[in-house]
Amino acid sequence: MGPPANAADPQPVIPLKIEFSGGLEILFADERHHSLSLPALDKDGSPSNIGFLINHLCENLMKDERKELFVLDDHL
Repeated sequence: MGPPANAADPQPVIPLKIEFSGGLEILFADERHHSLSLPALDKDGSPSNIGFLINHLCENLMKDERKELFVLDDHL
């Protein structure tokens, strides 16, 4: 017997390894290396891009509140 008809398919992800250096790791709890699974699609169903990755890093991985040291006016 298969899954229920209303069961959502798992969203595809993109496995990534991220490395911060040059002092940037300070914003990420002094960890230089991170492995994460980025959703392949953004909330609108569009393919993930660098902007989506940067926002994902800020929202889910950055421990420091000083986002302006990582992005400026939503740009790197």
